[in-house]
Amino acid sequence: MGYVDKNLMAGESVLLRPRYHPVRFLTGALGILFGALIALAAFVLPAGMASPAILLAVGAALAVAGLLTVAFRAFVDSFDEFAVTSLRIIKKTGFWTRQVSQIPLDKVQDLRLAATLWGRWLSYGTVEVQSAGEEGPVVFHRIQNPEAFRNAAFTRRAAVVAPGGAPATGLRTPEERLQDVERLFKAGSLTEIEYKAKRQALINEL
Repeated sequence: MGYVDKNLMAGESVLLRPRYHPVRFLTGALGILFGALIALAAFVLPAGMASPAILLAVGAALAVAGLLTVAFRAFVDSFDEFAVTSLRIIKKTGFWTRQVSQIPLDKVQDLRLAATLWGRWLSYGTVEVQSAGEEGPVVFHRIQNPEAFRNAAFTRRAAVVAPGGAPATGLRTPEERLQDVERLFKAGSLTEIEYKAKRQALINEL
């Protein structure tokens, strides 16, 4: 179980888990490719043009360096977690030191999307989330399907923020809604059957 799942609040659910795009492995992959091509040249070039042993050594070195680059990138990225939940946007990063940024959806002011031509073709980009807090924007670099990130965040934000900009009642936790139900029952606004049904439904959410 990852960081996000361990730290969900009562009644909170994960809507989207953005992930890095494989383009982050491009540098290492190119090293492997060029290494393989140089090694192949040792067998196809005419004798005397270049030393096969040198070509094989250089090609092997590039391929190994590329493979190590890919492996290291995959290892470091495995510590990062991103999520858009029903209440907030979460970014957890850090190999040596953990860093966690969280923005409540009702505090999101803007969400900017930047993608190069290649990014639009391959469906990846960088998402910058602007919040109402004093801290700077939270940036998600080179993630897959940035449009899905934006749509999930804005769609849910519209559901949890009232027209005047205040948090909607949908943000209340099951415990808070349970207290409301008990208060309505004591005030006579709910019958005993209605109270028991609503109470059991909220208990099931806990």
